[in-house]
Amino acid sequence: MNNAMCLSSDLLAAGTTVVMPRKSMLSGLLIISDGTNVATVTVYDNASTGAGKVLAKGVATVTTGVNSLAFVTPIRADLGITVVVAGTGAPQAVVYFDA
Repeated sequence: MNNAMCLSSDLLAAGTTVVMPRKSMLSGLLIISDGTNVATVTVYDNASTGAGKVLAKGVATVTTGVNSLAFVTPIRADLGITVVVAGTGAPQAVVYFDA
């Protein structure tokens, strides 16, 4: 895997999304709330469902609106990357990863 460059999941809405169904590296995370409600994003080491080992979790509050996590050293996802975006309103996220 090349750590010099990463891919984007595009904008993810509320729900569970398989971002990468195989081994990869998690490089960063952007969490976006609608400014009125809290948005929570959980990233799992899983190729098909939002369960198992948590690789990262972040929250964007009413005060912050947006929160981002960029990892100096990418986190290895042995099984894959599945993301759960939760919250009321219009929570969103963008996941950055190496394929």
